[in-house]
Amino acid sequence: MNLHYFHGRGPLKALVMVRREHRLELFIKPVGERTWALVALTGPDQGQPQRQHCQGPWATLARAESVLRSTAGALMGNGYEPRPSDYVVWSVTAQRLARTLRLDQGTGADRPMLDPDQFEPLV
Repeated sequence: MNLHYFHGRGPLKALVMVRREHRLELFIKPVGERTWALVALTGPDQGQPQRQHCQGPWATLARAESVLRSTAGALMGNGYEPRPSDYVVWSVTAQRLARTLRLDQGTGADRPMLDPDQFEPLV
């Protein structure tokens, strides 16, 4: 079993990943006062997002970034290539989805981690 962990430069709040002509954008978005969520959008590389997944919220930005990095690492093991220099194009959609998260669901500490083997399809 190969374990991957995405090591980028500095703070990471958004990441583009590509597998063939399939684009995936991962975002850390604020969902309240000092709470953050992970939003994943996927679709054709030259199109609009077709699937979505939200996870969180977390009480610290560091925890949300750690989840983003570990998710990206798991996706690398499934053939996705990180493209940290690519521009994100679905950030407005990601922010809208982050706002739909209910803050009364807790801080994510009692929630299971995203299972990378079950990442597709996104709902």
